[in-house]
Amino acid sequence: MKSLARYAVANAVTRTMLSEFLTREDFDSLIRAASVEETLAALGRTSYGDYIPGDIKADELAIEKALREVTAHRFRRAARHLKGKPGDVGRILLARWELDNLEFALRLWQGKDSSLDQYITVPSFVHNIPLYEITAAESIDEVALALRHTPYFEPVVSSSRAYKTKGSIFYVEIALESDYYMRLLNAISALGGKDSYDGERIIASEIDGLNISWLARLVQYYDVRDSEVHEYMIPGPSPISKRLAAPGDSGSAFADITSDILADRPAVEGKAALSLDRLSLLERMVAEMGVSIARGLLAGYPFRITSTIAFYILDRLELKNLSTVFVGKARGLTEAAISQRLQGLG
Repeated sequence: MKSLARYAVANAVTRTMLSEFLTREDFDSLIRAASVEETLAALGRTSYGDYIPGDIKADELAIEKALREVTAHRFRRAARHLKGKPGDVGRILLARWELDNLEFALRLWQGKDSSLDQYITVPSFVHNIPLYEITAAESIDEVALALRHTPYFEPVVSSSRAYKTKGSIFYVEIALESDYYMRLLNAISALGGKDSYDGERIIASEIDGLNISWLARLVQYYDVRDSEVHEYMIPGPSPISKRLAAPGDSGSAFADITSDILADRPAVEGKAALSLDRLSLLERMVAEMGVSIARGLLAGYPFRITSTIAFYILDRLELKNLSTVFVGKARGLTEAAISQRLQGLG
């Protein structure tokens, strides 16, 4: 009865919105469209038609901004009725979109390109972040000062030395992401019992996917030694993230992980253990597992926080898939290439 009273309204609201998620057929229609403009028109014939502005330009960044806003507002409706400790979890989950906005603003700041400020998504939903003050800052110290009344102040301060030494905002992003997931896992742990156990399982899958995507980024763009990779991984509760975040040889760690998850798939001939092909395949497998957990929990006992967290996972996945479609269209990828990049659609 306690869980019924605690989650009844949030559960009812969440389940009424499940029908808003796009189907495989919806995505096929988007992919078949001949241009970005036609893809936008096809999206307007789905549940997004009531939310995407009719006069939006066929511009990659403008579309990305609109998609972030729509999915954030949708999750806000799902989480707004949570109170107490579950409410704390809901607010941190909603702040995930806020963190996206902050990281986008930080990239604009480093690039000194104020012409793209129009693509920053507002409002921040949870914390009052002066995003335009950040893009106009003269130094990383001024960026930190602008965030002094938010949870993002400490991770920016702690990573400022690495930023000054290496000159890449990537190291600030790592600190922000690690701090975010630490706070989220702590809030989920405070729920106790089955809520805590299953909530951690879902978020663990998201952390795994992010760690693997960052590993690919390190392999492709950064001159980082295998023995240093663990410093850039988010500590997570799953065996995958625990292994990647442990000090040691990242190539060996990755080999151990792939031997368990991708045992029946041969390595690409001539490629090292940390190949982008294997990383991409592992990221897809982890995403599919996370979606499977989320849908399984939605099908189970409804009056629990896990319904809201599962909804969050599906909402974030839809944002990622829609971004993949529009970026693919803008860059002239084939229908098959775009379709192969979509995740969790069955």
